[in-house]
Amino acid sequence: MAAKHNRVEPVVVIENQPQLKKSINLLTCTAIMVAVTGHSSIFISPASILRLAGSIGASLVVWLIGGLVNLGQALCFAELGTMMPQAGGPYAYVLKTFGPLPGFLILWGYVVLIAGPFWAFLAYTAALYIVKLVFPDCSSDTVDTATKVLAGWIMITMVILNCVYMKYVTKIQTFLSGTKLIALLIIIIGGIVKMAEGNTENFENIFEGTTEEPGQFAVAIFYSIFSYGGWQVMTSLMEEVKNPGRDLPMSVYLAFSMVISKYILTNVAYYSLITPQTLLETDAVALLFIRRLYEPLTILISIFVATTSIGALNASIMGHSRLLFAGARLGHMPAIMGMIHTRYLTPWPAIFTLLAWGLAVLYSGSVTDMMEFISLFSTIMGIAVVASLLYLRVKEPNTHRPYRTLLFWPLVQLVVNVAVLILAIYQKPDRMGIGLAILFAGIPVYWLGVLWRSKPAEFTNIVETLTTFAQKLLMLVKTQ
Repeated sequence: MAAKHNRVEPVVVIENQPQLKKSINLLTCTAIMVAVTGHSSIFISPASILRLAGSIGASLVVWLIGGLVNLGQALCFAELGTMMPQAGGPYAYVLKTFGPLPGFLILWGYVVLIAGPFWAFLAYTAALYIVKLVFPDCSSDTVDTATKVLAGWIMITMVILNCVYMKYVTKIQTFLSGTKLIALLIIIIGGIVKMAEGNTENFENIFEGTTEEPGQFAVAIFYSIFSYGGWQVMTSLMEEVKNPGRDLPMSVYLAFSMVISKYILTNVAYYSLITPQTLLETDAVALLFIRRLYEPLTILISIFVATTSIGALNASIMGHSRLLFAGARLGHMPAIMGMIHTRYLTPWPAIFTLLAWGLAVLYSGSVTDMMEFISLFSTIMGIAVVASLLYLRVKEPNTHRPYRTLLFWPLVQLVVNVAVLILAIYQKPDRMGIGLAILFAGIPVYWLGVLWRSKPAEFTNIVETLTTFAQKLLMLVKTQ
């Protein structure tokens, strides 16, 4: 990791140093928010939430709570994002407020516990719906290897597109977000039609079987927080937004109003044709619903779910890589992570690094593992960012804020997130303990990579040589 030396750092010098291009307007901003907010969770995670909540009614309440928790967090992020419209998002906010070590832990946790698992989850979901279309009668375990191979190919392809065709990638994001909305509309309308025909037996005594265990209900909320997550990447793209003071908060309101209502209605639609017992036994719930509704639509829905996941993956590649990029510029990551391609103006080293980690997670973990680690760190990060907002409200009350959220939101967020985190750790101490251990492993990494400045000369020479070689090979340059 970056350290200060008397030697001259290896830098390819060119005139008019390039910067990240401001190519994101309100429409693209909203499209990215819609694509990544909730990503493709509605097509794969209802069974996990139902299993923990215990009943249809309780699961719907959990979906509503998860949506509102994420909306409140997003509004808090929007205030800080418009105050500090630079790449880095939550890392930049915590770094400014609480200092280098907490900021580094947010960066470390985001990369290890969110970016890698999230990329893997999205690529796996896209691949699963494609594979299940070809092999509809095979269980997910039977086709797991084929699914993961296809998921790896999808991830690599999207990375190449982001590195070379950024201009077109931002344009196609609107289309990819649209396929998600169309797929949800088909399911919702189908559910309304079936309920109008009298398919309402699953809604009798909808709270029967609701769990009485607070910890289990908290884990269900944990999963729902994950199920609406992903929107955080938008705050990492602030340097590329044309008018962040207007576009970020507007996109939050627009995206969440659409996603929360559609996710709850989609869950209701599922139960018009699928019993709770059957839903618990399937991963590709949308595919099962469409087969029972009108089988000729199966191919269309499979394609739409796949493109939905690819759209969320595309937006995540754009956003998550900018976090590593921001960390490198402040010395918290290797210097090469803060470089961009001289022609395409995208952070190739940061994107390639996250690709490698995403592939490692994909081929070594399960979907449940991915959901739990993402939920854990999302909650911790939410607490840290809300605390940053409240601290800055007190310490810097006169700082210009293009957008200022109601005080109600950060206060409620702080209480809810702390309570959910404590109950989740109580309910699943082993799994949560592993996640916390991974997070706090960032402390010795910080000491070795950032604080230890008197590294052996041989080591620094090797790093500088490799950095210079990579710059020349990939045509990279530092930004201002």
